[in-house]
Amino acid sequence: MSDSIPTEKEQSGAPEADLPPPSAPENISVSLRGFDTEDHARAFGNLLATYVRELSRHIDLSALDGITVAFNYAQALLDLDRGYATCHKLTPSDGIAYGVAMTPSVMREGCVESHMLFHAGVLLALEDEMHELYGQALHMLAHECAHVEVTECFNAAFPGMLLQTKVGAHERYRWDIINACWDEYAVTQICSPFGRRPTDDYEETFITALTETRQHANNFIKAYRLHADHGRITSEVYGAYGELMKFAAYHLGNMTGLGLTLDDRPMTKAALEGHWFAPYFEKLKETCAAIAEDYGTWKDRSIFEALGDLADEIVVDGGVIIYGDRDDGGFAVKIPFTPETMPDMP
Repeated sequence: MSDSIPTEKEQSGAPEADLPPPSAPENISVSLRGFDTEDHARAFGNLLATYVRELSRHIDLSALDGITVAFNYAQALLDLDRGYATCHKLTPSDGIAYGVAMTPSVMREGCVESHMLFHAGVLLALEDEMHELYGQALHMLAHECAHVEVTECFNAAFPGMLLQTKVGAHERYRWDIINACWDEYAVTQICSPFGRRPTDDYEETFITALTETRQHANNFIKAYRLHADHGRITSEVYGAYGELMKFAAYHLGNMTGLGLTLDDRPMTKAALEGHWFAPYFEKLKETCAAIAEDYGTWKDRSIFEALGDLADEIVVDGGVIIYGDRDDGGFAVKIPFTPETMPDMP
């Protein structure tokens, strides 16, 4: 990954003069919403900007658009000026893991940048280094900062693609998964040295997804037997298996950043033993590692497409086969009948 990622020793002991200069914009725009007093908001905004500027010595924040911290996080997501026309509304994730921070891409004067948004409650611990949640808040801040770097790294390698390329439905399913898996693998690796280590949380979330996803996807197929909507079923099934791949990427990236293997995580190792997803977990690990090896020097998108191929493979394993892709984005769907995907009889 990036040569600027510090070890824990470097974080705590390196003199400021030995560190790279800050990469964040000289004036960091911070919007504070819903704070109890204006003075509190101003003080916290200054504190947050200081933390972000220091993190930008290790993480490239040259493409940072700004930061929003709001107690009404869901409304802040809806209110964000994204700088381009879109029907997609930003909302907190609410599945296995509930989202409290996000760093979406925005368009500013023809350039792709990243805007960090946080639920205020998760960051206020930064005000007190002795607070029990201080390490968690610092790690979350570093995580979102890493999203800025990873997005800009991809954008620099493939200009004109992010926010500017329209693709058909199947290609969109693939790239949603490609982006999610690569981003979280890279981001969790970059931010792994900062603050509290969330390894146990990532492991718990991944194992939960590992346990539930196949049945979740099968339920979508059971419903399809009655509604017969190809667009709906493909979106739902790619979404379900994409979430499992994303949670695996979180776990893998963090483990890689900390130098851990499955032998260090016996619960993950046991959960994967004999599981249908086990071989895909290894393929995901190998593919993400191959992308990371050429971090920022990619010549074409084929190495990323391998993640989309893996997603297609997993979806086929789950009983949904897309074929006959057309230039206009259309495709046909075949969903074989199996006992696991037949509607329950009354």
